[in-house]
Amino acid sequence: MYSDTPIVSSQEDTLNRASFARQLAQTIMSYDQENSFNIGLYGEWGSGKTSVINMLEESLSNLSAEMEHMPVVLRFNPWMFSDQTQLVTQFFKQLSAKFGSNSTSRVQKIGKTMETFGGALEFTTLIPQIGVIGTIASAFTKDLGKGLNKYAEGRNTNIQKLKDDLIALLTSAKVKTIIIIDDIDRLSDDEIRSVFQLVKSIADFPNTIYVLAFDFDIVSNALSGIQKYDGAKYLEKIVQVPFHLPNITEQQLTYTFLDQLNDIIGEIPEENFDKTKWSMMFHQGIKPFLTTIRDVVRLSNTISLKYSFLKDETDIVDLIGITTIQVFLPEIYAVMPAYKEQFCGSFSINYSSYNNEENAFQKLYEILTEDINDTQRNNLTEILSLMFPKVSSTMKKGLSGISYNGYGSIKLGSIYNSNYYDRYFTLAFSESLSLKQVNYLVFHANELTLVNEISKLDEKELTNQFLDYLASIFNPLKNTDIHKDRATLLLTYIVKHWDTLHDADDKKFYSYPWQWRLRNTVDYLLWVFIDRQERYSTIKNLFKDTSIRLSLKTQLLLGYEREHNRFTGESNKEQNPEEALFTIDNVLELEDIIYDFIRQQINDGTLIEEPNFSFITWLVEKSDNEDIKITYQEYLKDILKKDSSLAHFISSFIGHGKGASNFVFDIWKIDLKNMEKYFDLADTVNRMEQFIESEAFTLFPTKTKENVLAFLSFYEKKDEPYREDATRPLIETYAKKHNITL
Repeated sequence: MYSDTPIVSSQEDTLNRASFARQLAQTIMSYDQENSFNIGLYGEWGSGKTSVINMLEESLSNLSAEMEHMPVVLRFNPWMFSDQTQLVTQFFKQLSAKFGSNSTSRVQKIGKTMETFGGALEFTTLIPQIGVIGTIASAFTKDLGKGLNKYAEGRNTNIQKLKDDLIALLTSAKVKTIIIIDDIDRLSDDEIRSVFQLVKSIADFPNTIYVLAFDFDIVSNALSGIQKYDGAKYLEKIVQVPFHLPNITEQQLTYTFLDQLNDIIGEIPEENFDKTKWSMMFHQGIKPFLTTIRDVVRLSNTISLKYSFLKDETDIVDLIGITTIQVFLPEIYAVMPAYKEQFCGSFSINYSSYNNEENAFQKLYEILTEDINDTQRNNLTEILSLMFPKVSSTMKKGLSGISYNGYGSIKLGSIYNSNYYDRYFTLAFSESLSLKQVNYLVFHANELTLVNEISKLDEKELTNQFLDYLASIFNPLKNTDIHKDRATLLLTYIVKHWDTLHDADDKKFYSYPWQWRLRNTVDYLLWVFIDRQERYSTIKNLFKDTSIRLSLKTQLLLGYEREHNRFTGESNKEQNPEEALFTIDNVLELEDIIYDFIRQQINDGTLIEEPNFSFITWLVEKSDNEDIKITYQEYLKDILKKDSSLAHFISSFIGHGKGASNFVFDIWKIDLKNMEKYFDLADTVNRMEQFIESEAFTLFPTKTKENVLAFLSFYEKKDEPYREDATRPLIETYAKKHNITL
C-alpha cells in the first residue's frame, strides 16, 4: 500500500520539489530586515504542501548548522488545539520554549519574556472582531492553585509595554525567528481568522519570518468580511511574498502512478495484459482523473487492495478501469451491480432486435450518468467503452478502437462476460468459477485430481464454464504443439468421463448443444498437435478404449466423416483436406474400429442400451460396408420384437429442445415419418400402451420413460391444430391418465 502521508526528507522526493524547498530556505536565511515578514505557500489539498514544508524544515536545519547564531525555528500546528484561546496561548508557550532551549543566555531571556507576554494575553480581550480570546474571570478560575503566581506579572502589567519590551529584546539580540504554520486550511473560519490576527497584530515581531501554508481559496473565503475587505485583499495585506506551490506536472503524476502500478502488477504475464487496451484506457479515461498526488495514491491503494484478492480472477485492465470508477465516480460504481444483464454480452445480431436493444441501453446509460458533469461522463465513457461492447456500440458507435474476443473474455475473466461481472464489485466469488483453480486443473493437476475437482465443478453446475475456459486456452494454440501433453491428458479425461458430466445450460432457451460441446472441446485439444499422425494416434487410442461408450465415439466419428463429405449427400462440396483433423484413410480406420465394437455389442446384447443409439443406427445405414449393414439389420429385426428393446429404440429417436412464450419450456421432438421406416406406428403404439403398465417399464430411467410417453402422447394428439411437438404438460396429462409416476 502507498502512504498518503507527506514525505519527511528530500531523499524521498520523486516530484523534483526538493530544489524549491532549498531555494526557499536560502531566501529565508538571507532575510536581514527588522520588520516581520510573511511568506505564503499556496496549494490545494493533496498538492503536497506539507511535503514541501518538511523539506523546507530539513533545509533550514542544514543551513542553521553552518551559522554562528542559529535561528529559532518553530513548527506550529494550529489544528491540534480545540479553541481560539488554546491556539494563541499554546503558540506563545511553544515559541517561548524554543527560545528557552537555546544555549545563549540572551536568547533564553527572550524566552522568559515571551512566556510572560503569552501569559498576559490569556487574561485579555484582544480581538473583538473574532470574539473573546480570554477573560480575567475565566483565567482566575483556571489558575487557582499551582499556576496562580505564574502570570501575576502579566496580569498587572500593560500588554503593550510587555510587547514593546519583547520587541526591544528581539531587536537587540538580532535573533532570526522562523515560524512555520501548516494546515491552516483545516481550521474553522473563526480559527483561521485567529491565526491571521496572531500573525498580523499580535506576534508581528522584528526579524521574524512566517511561512504560512494553506489552500488560498479556503482561507480567502474564511477571511472575507474582516475590516470590509474581501478575503483575497486581506491576504495581500498580510502576505508579502506569495509562492504558489509548483504544480505537479501531468508527466510527473503519470510517472508516479505508473511506477506504483508497476510495483502492484509488475509480475503479471504479458499474455494476460492487453497493452493496447490499457494504453487507450489510461490516456483517454484514467489520466484525466489524476490531478493531484493524493488522487494517485488513492487510486493506487485501491487497485492494490482489489488486485491482492482478484489478480488471478479478473482481466487486470478491466479491474483497473472499474476501480478508477469506484474511486472517482463512486455513485456510478454503486449502481452498476444491479445492471449486469444490461451491461454484459453484446447486442443481438438480428437488425430489428439490435436497434431496440441499443436504444434501450442508450436510455439507461443516460439515466445512470445524468448527475455527473460532461467531463466526468466523457472520461467514464472512454473507460467503459473499452470494457463493454454495448457501451462501445452505443456511445462510441463501435469506434472504441479495440475488438472484443469471446475466447479472450473467457480466458482473462473479462467484466463483460456475465460469468465474471459480479466479482468486479465484490471480493468474494465462491459460487463462480475460479480462474486460478481452473488454470491449475488445465496445466498442473494429475488425472486423479482432475476427476475429483471437475466432479466438484459439475456439482456446482460450472462444467460449461470450465469447458469454455478450456476452449479459450487451446483454440489459439492450433498446430503449435504447445501444451500437447496436457492436451492429451485433458482429452482422455473428457472423453472417458463425459457421461458423468451434466449440461448446466440445459434449461436455457439459447444454449449450446451438449453434443456440440463434446465435439468442439475434443477438436480444440486435438488441433494442438502439429503432426497429423500423432494427432490420429491419440484419438485412435481413445476409440479402442472399451471403457468409453460406443455412442460417444460414434458421435465424434460422424464429425470427422463430414469433414470429408462422407454420408452428407454433398459429394460435390469443395473439400479442403488440409483443414481436416484426419486423413480419409484415418477416418476409414476409425470406422472399422467402431464396426468391430458394434459387432461385439450385438453379440453380447448390450448395443440397444447405448444412450444415443440413433447415432449408431444412422452411421450403419449410411455406411458403404455391406457386411455391417446386414448384421445390423438382422439385429434390429430381432430386438424390435421385444417390447423393452423397442422402448429403448423409440427413446433414442426422440429429440429435445426448448420452446418459449411467456416462459421457456421443454419440448420433445418426435419424427413419426422417420420412425415408420423401422416399425408400424399403430402396432407400436398398441404394444407400448401395454408395456408402460408393466413392471419392466417402471425400472427404466426417468428420461427414457419420458421419451416413450412423449411418443405415445404426441401420437394421440398428432392431428390437433398447431401440434408439432410434445410438451411436459402433454406428457404429464398422459401419465396421469394411465396412472404412471414419473
